[in-house]
Amino acid sequence: MNLPAAVQELCYHFLSLAPRGLMTGLYLTGGIGFGEWIEGKSDVDFVATLTHRPTDGELEQLRQAHAQMAAYSPIDFDGMHVLVSDLASDPRNLPSVPVMLHRDFRLGQLDPVVAWHELARHGVTVAGPQLSTLDIWTDTHVLKRYTVDNLDTYWRAISDQLAVSSADEPGAELDYACCWCVLGVARLHHLIVTGRMTTKSGAAHWGLDYYDPRWHRVLREALRLREGGRPEYDNQASRLQDTTDFTVYVVEAGTGRPITPSAD
Repeated sequence: MNLPAAVQELCYHFLSLAPRGLMTGLYLTGGIGFGEWIEGKSDVDFVATLTHRPTDGELEQLRQAHAQMAAYSPIDFDGMHVLVSDLASDPRNLPSVPVMLHRDFRLGQLDPVVAWHELARHGVTVAGPQLSTLDIWTDTHVLKRYTVDNLDTYWRAISDQLAVSSADEPGAELDYACCWCVLGVARLHHLIVTGRMTTKSGAAHWGLDYYDPRWHRVLREALRLREGGRPEYDNQASRLQDTTDFTVYVVEAGTGRPITPSAD
């Protein structure tokens, strides 16, 4: 596929900085694989394949390469550095690997169950063997269980945080909360309901057909915050309440378990 110019430039710059002889392939996941790129909003998500687990010296080289990437572009370049053999195995057994997330380089993981499925179904080859020639582990049932668990843990905790949030918080933080939470839970619910992966914007458009009209206003607002357009709300408190209520509704619908209000 033809990559957006900014994405192609970022990837090639990373390849020029990576330690020589260590990397065998660079592949993109996330929205790019679905053809979704929103200038100023989208990140670039990647999986890089390596010849071997990096030595301490190579880890430092990777750290420096990503530091230069952060200085080079405002676009977050987030992902994992793994072995090709890792892709053929159950990602729940993946050891800690070098990861970059929001300009923080460390050893860890970044939702490998999701990443493996995105690579297999929607991944984009930038460098190295075509993804279609690689053995990539997938399991639809595991992916669905993982998604339900994500709603039941991470997003259930987020719904608790939203419940005690205030409309007096900075506008930028409230904008972020609406866009991140509404589209985040809708995206997971889409997979649970349809069995298919999608993007944040794709989840919003699906939700406008799937959910009761009660939720359409906050879905349109979240989409507007991501893609642009006219505001749906002139009252921060009303929008925050709808964001909270929608997040709670989807967590309960997706997991089949109610959210119990926290005791004061």
